[in-house]
Amino acid sequence: MKILYITAQTPWGRGETFIIEEMLALKKNNVTLSIIPRNPSKKIFHKEAKELLENSIWLPLIDFKMAICFLRTLITKASLWKILGSVLIHSRNPWIFIKNLAVFPKSIFIAKIIRKENIEHVHVHWGSTTATMGYIISKITGIPWSFTLHRWDIKENNILKEKVKSAEFVRCISEHGKNELIKIIGNKFLKKIRVIHLGVKIPDENILKLSKQKTDKIFKIITPANLIEVKGHKYLIEAISCLINRGIKNLKCTFYGNGPFEKKLEKLIKKNRLIDYIKIHKAIPHEELIEIYKNKEINLVVLPSINTKDGQHEGIPVSLMEAMAYRIPVISTNTGGISELLSNDAGIMVQEKNPKEIARAIEYLIEHPEEGKKMGKNGKKAVLEKYNWENENKKLLDIYEKLLK
Repeated sequence: MKILYITAQTPWGRGETFIIEEMLALKKNNVTLSIIPRNPSKKIFHKEAKELLENSIWLPLIDFKMAICFLRTLITKASLWKILGSVLIHSRNPWIFIKNLAVFPKSIFIAKIIRKENIEHVHVHWGSTTATMGYIISKITGIPWSFTLHRWDIKENNILKEKVKSAEFVRCISEHGKNELIKIIGNKFLKKIRVIHLGVKIPDENILKLSKQKTDKIFKIITPANLIEVKGHKYLIEAISCLINRGIKNLKCTFYGNGPFEKKLEKLIKKNRLIDYIKIHKAIPHEELIEIYKNKEINLVVLPSINTKDGQHEGIPVSLMEAMAYRIPVISTNTGGISELLSNDAGIMVQEKNPKEIARAIEYLIEHPEEGKKMGKNGKKAVLEKYNWENENKKLLDIYEKLLK
């Protein structure tokens, strides 16, 4: 089975660690994998991604060869005008059309490459311009395609109905995401939409038994998330300010991430006189984060996510799943698909944008460590049952195999 994956940057870049895990699992199941990112950086950040380099083709978003190929195809192939017209008609505003137009040259160039590679299926992560690439490539080559929708890419609605119509199947990572998609495109293509969760590796039980919580009087919290609005860091800062003002000072919090909100968050930390309690650390490689969990170097993961004014929200965060797999207690909010993950006491769920609730939840776990241990066990069980990467990737592989018979 020969499958081409189109990603945003993977295996290069800092993000999309969940896609790395998925593609490695497919390789282990003897899928012949090719990977072409939309606009890759030049650095490998995550150690696991190095295993995918032999499968990957590094191409810029656009270069001279692609531009010439695009112009030549426009002149010689009337069918390209039909595809271009379809994208223009279905793009719901000029900005979305411009974004889609920007990936046309690379899409045509990729189509030319893969014609010689006997690719049997194209799968795309994200429903925005990467899915536009999959749509164009499939239209040009006739190779069937599919795509995975996450969260913001559903809200953006970049010609989603036309893409779903064209695709063999569409994967949503949560029931919440599926419902959001149906609200946009209706019920006509319901049979094409599958809910297959993003999965995480489940650590061996013996490893968990060997790793004991560090005996430290300081209660250590981390938030492993990009420094962007939807992650809601400011509400955790305000929650910790509440705790300090109440005399609960035996805690430290670290934000692991990069993003445009870094300066704002630093100012808020200073304003609340919390520089001794909250640190902003740059994003760390995935394997380093897993080592922190494995060695029980922290007590709690908090992800104070919100619904933004422009409609952004979480899917089901892999950052929570990974912590739960290592029995780390988690606190998050009732946004996006998080409630699907944190049911049955697998974690503490609070109202979004509510620092006082976050503070109460943290204080409860500081004062009741045994409850934290119980929650950690429930979290591990929830991830094992519903978000085990082996099971979820098998579901995906089964779909590919049925399509390609």
